[in-house]
Amino acid sequence: MSVVINTNSSATIAANNLAESNRMLQKSLNRLSSGSKIVNASDDAGGVAVAARLGAASQRTSGVIGNISSALSFLQQQDSALKTGSKLMQRMNELQVLYRDSTKSATDKGQYETEFDKLKAQYYSAVKGAQFNGKDLMSASGALAVTINEGMDTYSLSNLSTEIRDSRTWAITDGGNYALAEGNKSFTTLETALDSGGTHIVDSSGNLVLTVGSRSAVTIALDAGDNMSAIVTKINASGAAVTASMNSDGFLKITGKVEGEAIALTGSTTATTTALGIAGASATAQTDHSKSEIDSIATARAKNGADQSVLQYYSELATASKTNFESAISRIMDVDVAQESTQLARWNTLVQAGTAMMAQANGSTLSALSLLKG
Repeated sequence: MSVVINTNSSATIAANNLAESNRMLQKSLNRLSSGSKIVNASDDAGGVAVAARLGAASQRTSGVIGNISSALSFLQQQDSALKTGSKLMQRMNELQVLYRDSTKSATDKGQYETEFDKLKAQYYSAVKGAQFNGKDLMSASGALAVTINEGMDTYSLSNLSTEIRDSRTWAITDGGNYALAEGNKSFTTLETALDSGGTHIVDSSGNLVLTVGSRSAVTIALDAGDNMSAIVTKINASGAAVTASMNSDGFLKITGKVEGEAIALTGSTTATTTALGIAGASATAQTDHSKSEIDSIATARAKNGADQSVLQYYSELATASKTNFESAISRIMDVDVAQESTQLARWNTLVQAGTAMMAQANGSTLSALSLLKG
């Protein structure tokens, strides 16, 4: 090995090694002090990009969990309203039964009507017209589409507008639907006020056309000499799902055999009915709403419960997704303290060793001076 003075390659090599060891020591110190494995983007350029995308997905998932929680609160409020509605309907249905008791006086029935009217108003307020944060609980506009994952897919809550109806027009009834006047008596009704604006309920051939629910229309041929008793007999023999009767005042009463099925009487405005003396109006039948509404509320609560169950599963899935996103980000970004502290000790030792070797390399040229002195 040559002994030279101008070039000290050993010192240069030692200086380079010391600089690299010191750089790695500073990187370990930065990682441990920040808790992050990636201090600068240059440490892992690809990892930074992946972690950024995963972080955004995690944030969106946090929003999803919040949205699902809000939707569950909406559904819980909806179910509370339905519970209240069910109780109201049960009492209204009881009032319907009590009202139909033939031993009750007009005054008694008036008391039932008063309570029924108050309950139907309460039903509208507490159920049909109820809102949650400005959203209708029981209408088509209130049906919500809930975001269920970070990919922005949605789940639509059940629309209960077809199950829960407006109660404000309901009336307590004796169970009948239409009453027709006999002879020259003016048109009247026992159960509901119908428009008697000249519309006839028989067709141009003098036939009574009767429709019940979704069944096919039944045509009942009437003769000019038929009185109410004859008409009752013909209706009851027609096979239509109704029962016809005549009260003591000579009025015809038609009652459906199946609860909730509307009875429609259709005819022609050009019909000649003077001989029969039957005139009136076509209208939607009066039905026992409270009984059918109990079934509708039960259906609505079943839909509500199903929606809550589905959203709870989506909430669990979103929570698990967020946890997995965070774990993936941690593997990329977070420093392993045990591993990095070992590296810190290594680089710290190398810096100290490099410093010592630098001093030795700088002193190696002194041997040349010894030769010169000799």
